[in-house]
Amino acid sequence: MKNLLLTITLMATSSAVFSQLYVAPNTSASTDSYLYVNNEVLFVEDDINLTENNNNPATKASIYLRGDSQLIQGTGTTPNSGTGYISVYQTVDETSNYHYNFWHSPVGNQTIAGNGNKNAGVSRLYDIVDITDSNLASTTTSWNGNATTSPITISTRWIYKRLSSPNNEQEANYVFVGGADNIEPGYGFTMKGVSNGAVTQSQTYDFRGRPNNGDINVPINAGNQWTLSGNPYPSAIDLVEFFNANTGNGLTEILFWDEPKNSEYSHYYVNKSGGYGVWVPGPANSGNTNPGSYTAPTFKTYSANGGLGGNAGTGTGAVIDRRYSPIGQGFVLNTNAGAATNIVHSNSHRLYTSTLNVRSSENNTETINGNEASTASESVEIPQMRINVVINNEYARQLLLMFSDESTDGYDVGLDGHHPMDSGGAESYFLIEENGELEPFVIQTLPYSNDKQIPLGFTLDETTLFNVKAVEIINFSRNAYLWDSLNDTYKLIDDQPQTELNSFYLPAGTYNNRFFIVFKNGRQVNEDSPKATETELVRASVNFFQNNPYKQMEISNPDGYTIKEATIYDMAGKRIIHKTNLGSATSFTIPTSNISDGVYLIKLLTDTNIDIDYKMIVKNK
Repeated sequence: MKNLLLTITLMATSSAVFSQLYVAPNTSASTDSYLYVNNEVLFVEDDINLTENNNNPATKASIYLRGDSQLIQGTGTTPNSGTGYISVYQTVDETSNYHYNFWHSPVGNQTIAGNGNKNAGVSRLYDIVDITDSNLASTTTSWNGNATTSPITISTRWIYKRLSSPNNEQEANYVFVGGADNIEPGYGFTMKGVSNGAVTQSQTYDFRGRPNNGDINVPINAGNQWTLSGNPYPSAIDLVEFFNANTGNGLTEILFWDEPKNSEYSHYYVNKSGGYGVWVPGPANSGNTNPGSYTAPTFKTYSANGGLGGNAGTGTGAVIDRRYSPIGQGFVLNTNAGAATNIVHSNSHRLYTSTLNVRSSENNTETINGNEASTASESVEIPQMRINVVINNEYARQLLLMFSDESTDGYDVGLDGHHPMDSGGAESYFLIEENGELEPFVIQTLPYSNDKQIPLGFTLDETTLFNVKAVEIINFSRNAYLWDSLNDTYKLIDDQPQTELNSFYLPAGTYNNRFFIVFKNGRQVNEDSPKATETELVRASVNFFQNNPYKQMEISNPDGYTIKEATIYDMAGKRIIHKTNLGSATSFTIPTSNISDGVYLIKLLTDTNIDIDYKMIVKNK
């Protein structure tokens, strides 16, 4: 546990006006007074009253939070006040003139009249000179910021906020902020970074202003809405606590914007990709140490007006532990309230974690003042499968399937995560019943059963190649299969190295009642039927895929039948390839690079003389 210690420089005294913490310059000695807090937590039960220092330009702030220091305030209801301000650093690991980050300022503009939380904007961002001294960042209305100027130059062209609005990325949903201080407490903002041209770099900003404190209301409209909010405090917050406190207000998911930060150096939507990762608390692990359930975003481009584009992006974002939201992190609230209401941030959601970077995946944690944050490594994770549906070998839609007796087969708030449906031409999703309708989801939690059939939907506007594979399996030992109910075929879903054994093409259309994730393969299903024959069992189990990009026929044999012969014939009946004693491997390949383009028949023969046929189309050019 962190000790509640301070390094105090000059003077900090108790306020004569009943502040819990009062810091002001020494007028009789004409010296500045400030608190310098290094790698510690500063806890104040009630309010903070600060008077701006005016004797030394290098020590104008009243409180300096350095290293991993954070400020937490308690249950008092007195608003913060005064002309003074805190200084707290925040680093974004990867940024450039061309890439967006979502922020929420931990401080407001203390020069605005009145006590309490105040509006923020780019005027709260300073460029670091040394450990106590910073200069207000310069601004430009041109497209590009600049990391080489002194102070740094931030482009105000890309600073927007988003009030409660329809759940899509149309430009009309965003409100231009520019250089104004009109971002109300509780609202986040978009901003592009600073760099020296088309390069990616790390950038640390100094936020200076009156610290946000107490209950902060974020108005939302009725219906499906997105609102750009974030962590409003100069400390971390526990998103599980925040989420659970607001489910009655219509909160259903928290979305995190991400985009490839080491490429796509362009300001044009059609040349840049990005997407939203989805987070919900998920089922609790032992001791409620679950870091939450998160699916990484799919990177796709947008059209000129912010709608979905047709171009592929550069893949999929990273899976990040999102439970403990660090200082400055902006995120989108996905809500579905029956009437207009408020999402509420509260001091009870605040806690100390020794992490500062808004893009950090590490969440080393401590217990402070009764608020506990445990590392994911201490928890026993619930059974789960993280599945990537790879689309045209260009990008992936990530789906998370979890198993818990806390859940039902229908929609469970906090356990299931709605799909952002933001990748354009082709999508894959779970289908869960919500209010009598089947809706798309990226996170599904349900009680496990061997006989479960979990619908997996696809929608696409042109013929598309899909590949379904697991990228992570935790505490789940059963085999899972993708069952095509139309063709009665089963493809093993696992996390083992593979090429394209689980690939298949689908023509344009919507497929909501054909594909299912199941836990019995064709052999096991047919064994439950007294009429099943051995031939039916074998033919239901073995699958084929002609992988033309890799110039090979790929055969899946998940039940390990012994294959004694494999023969490929042309349409005239001529034998082109003949192999013997292939064994009982669960998968194997036959090269087709030396076969002319055309239609062929492949025939397998088992050691019990059961034959399996498949028509293959070879295209090597």
